[in-house]
Amino acid sequence: MSIDKTDFYQNLQVDNQRREASKAKSNDELGKDEFMKLLITQLENQDPLEPTDNTEFIAQLAQFSSLEGISNMSASLEGFGQTLASTQALQASTLVGRQVQVLADYTNLEEGKPVKGTIDLPQSSQEVFVAVYTGGGEYIGDIGLGSRDKGEVAFEWDGLDTDGEPFPPGNYQFRAFAYQDGKPEQQDLYLARNVSSVALNSGRSGGDIMLNISGMDKPVALKDVKVIN
Repeated sequence: MSIDKTDFYQNLQVDNQRREASKAKSNDELGKDEFMKLLITQLENQDPLEPTDNTEFIAQLAQFSSLEGISNMSASLEGFGQTLASTQALQASTLVGRQVQVLADYTNLEEGKPVKGTIDLPQSSQEVFVAVYTGGGEYIGDIGLGSRDKGEVAFEWDGLDTDGEPFPPGNYQFRAFAYQDGKPEQQDLYLARNVSSVALNSGRSGGDIMLNISGMDKPVALKDVKVIN
């Protein structure tokens, strides 16, 4: 059985033409070296009886200086960006082993240590509270915070029951609510979690500093941290 290869070769020819066009477009960009070569060639081939006008020549030199300055500035900014990223990563490494508050609805209760958190309140409320649940979702009680103005509302949970007895260490869930127009509405809640490691995520735009948080499946960007405890 014969196979018609006409379409194959036509497609191959089109791909080659596209690559050549892309290469030609790239070569059309004029760098500072090419600009200087053109300027020297112009001077070598000018008419001695009608040399290049001084004003025009100075303008061309100014263009070259501007082009070279932009090229050098671009290289300097790139180097500065790399240095800044390395410095930020080094500074962020000091967070390993410390607690930061990130957007979450559960965290770990450690023996003898309170759970700390922050509520991001978009508007004032006549009553704000945090509902606490076990890791399995069983309701334990509320942390009453009273009337609060718009802004960040910090709170702590001591991990004690109504009789003053400590709950066992482990994961606990939290839900923040604020009454608006007589109805409780759930609010964004930031809970303290331990930082296990730090990485520079070069794959993302801007190379964000990423924090690996204990008990969380995905890393959190340093810029998304609400509070460093």
